[in-house]
Amino acid sequence: MGRISRLWFSFRLDPWGLVGAGLMFMLGLTPSLLPRDFFYQGVVSGIAAGIGYVTALGVHQVWRRWIHPRLGGAVERLDRLSERTRMRLEVAETVLVVAVVIGWVLFAVRWQHAIAALTGAEAYSVWTFFLVVPVGFAVFLAMVALGRLLRRLAHAITARLPVSERDRRGLGRRLVGWTAVVLLCVFAVERVIPGTAVRVGEAVFAGRDADPEPGVHAPAEAERSGSPESAVAFDTLGTQGMRFVDGGLRAHELEEVSGRPAREPVRVYAGLRSAADVRERAELLIDELERTGARDREALLLVMTTGTGWVNPHAAQAFEALYGGDTAVAAAQYSYLPSAFHFLAGGQRVQEAGREMITPVVDWWNRLPEDDRPRLYLYGESLGSSAVESAFSGMRDIANSVDGILLTGPPNFNPLWRTFVDRRDPGTREVDPEYSAGLVVRFAQDAAEVRGLSDDDVEWGPTRMLYIQHASDPVVWWSPQLLFTEPDWLREPAGADRLPGMTWLPVVTFLQVSADLPVSQNVPQGHGHNYGDALVAGFAAVGGIDDAARVADAERTLGAVVAATSSS
Repeated sequence: MGRISRLWFSFRLDPWGLVGAGLMFMLGLTPSLLPRDFFYQGVVSGIAAGIGYVTALGVHQVWRRWIHPRLGGAVERLDRLSERTRMRLEVAETVLVVAVVIGWVLFAVRWQHAIAALTGAEAYSVWTFFLVVPVGFAVFLAMVALGRLLRRLAHAITARLPVSERDRRGLGRRLVGWTAVVLLCVFAVERVIPGTAVRVGEAVFAGRDADPEPGVHAPAEAERSGSPESAVAFDTLGTQGMRFVDGGLRAHELEEVSGRPAREPVRVYAGLRSAADVRERAELLIDELERTGARDREALLLVMTTGTGWVNPHAAQAFEALYGGDTAVAAAQYSYLPSAFHFLAGGQRVQEAGREMITPVVDWWNRLPEDDRPRLYLYGESLGSSAVESAFSGMRDIANSVDGILLTGPPNFNPLWRTFVDRRDPGTREVDPEYSAGLVVRFAQDAAEVRGLSDDDVEWGPTRMLYIQHASDPVVWWSPQLLFTEPDWLREPAGADRLPGMTWLPVVTFLQVSADLPVSQNVPQGHGHNYGDALVAGFAAVGGIDDAARVADAERTLGAVVAATSSS
């Protein structure tokens, strides 16, 4: 028994830490915005358990050093228990915690099924979802191993510090040791990891951005950048730009699918290799717009791309289908990196690109004869919405600059979005706000609500700005303030596709919504960070198009394109 006891105490989990880990594992299973498969939920709960374990160890230290010595009596008798008795109690505690966690997993399946039903996602069976337990346990053990490694580092630093007469118990040295480790971790998370990720990402994605994807070729139509008539070489557009200029329906295809006459759509693009900086790429876009006769089109759309220069093909196709190809769509690349890297880097490049790209194009458009120029619209999705916002100081600036703006899935840190939502009209919800009676800026939760805007009796001004934000989109609702402040969107009645059972818990809700971010697009259209089903209605709303048949034809055209793309 003595050998077994020694083995137990060599590898055992701290009893206090075990309770904290079990509690956080279960809290990691509480409802969030999006459904999760068993593997991802196991990773989330395992990380939560690791956080709970470390937190409980900290509480134990406070207990042992400051509270315990003042209690005495019965508490002291617990310290005199034999090694065998302590081992038995700890084994019993471990069995109890594991049993409670298993029971909680079986209970939490109901929440996952309810969220899946709201978002149209796959619902896992009880037994499949039960695999959360082994996955979470493996992740938890990995975090414990990392924590013990950091503890050894702290002890090594402490051992090398000089002993002071005033600090015979070594509290000061231990504090210095742990402070050094914490600062090292913070430095790694805030400086080393993001910087390294950005540098490595630039190197990796720059190499991948040089060649077209299989099946993508230089367009033959003069109305497109990269064509023989274009001054922008196809091989400078980058992978996403090549896909954009070669994609979409041509005029004859638009006519065939929609049954309506159509013009050849204009698509212009400038990649990172097309010009040295953002300002030069903006001027290159203007040259391409002039070359292709964009000034004679009915509508012009400037798209602020996300990360790598990606243009949502559904957005471009929705706009062209709505106007029968009598359009020009322009976009430019500002980075090789996906959006996630820009979040790590702080997003400054995105905002700078927005200002330097939009301002020259708007100035060019303003120099055109007012009675003989296309209507100008802006579109931004996710980080692209941040870029669009950065070009304007407020609602008045927007109203005096363009005809309309459509923004989908705006990040919570967008300054204009934050202002409009915080200053919303009294009595309206954060998830579905109204600002200044909807004179310029309006909000919608989903495609159905967007379509309902045309039935609103309240006048919508000549310049229209529309935000579409799903109640289940973590990109919209994630904020560091979730750590310790309950947001209005959780205090108010639930939005269209958010589970009403989701409630705010300090720290836990922040971790839950943070965990939703990486899987924000792993749900069907109309939920999470997927807005494809609302784009035609959104462009019709900001364009003041009330022709229901025209909108329905455009939606049917887009649906056919999406179906064909999905099956190929």
